[in-house]
Amino acid sequence: MSLPYEEVVSARRARLAPEVAAQGEVFARAYKIAMQVVDLREKHGLTQGQLAERCGVNQADISRIERGSTSPTARTLQRIADALDADIRLVARAS
Repeated sequence: MSLPYEEVVSARRARLAPEVAAQGEVFARAYKIAMQVVDLREKHGLTQGQLAERCGVNQADISRIERGSTSPTARTLQRIADALDADIRLVARAS
């Protein structure tokens, strides 16, 4: 019998070195931000180029942020949020 996916992933994550696990957490946070930017941009009917123009950020940087390959600085994130008529919030983690 095969194991459920989450069980396999949990076992693998438990074996990761702490620094690798930390990198995974950074990626997960960057990906979450990326998906929020994509979702809001699409809700506003904007292309990456149009968003870039509105917030004064390079289109290539918008692309990297949306792919999760880079984490925007707080200033860049605020400029993107302003261009998308959005707020930046800190929310308590579920624990």
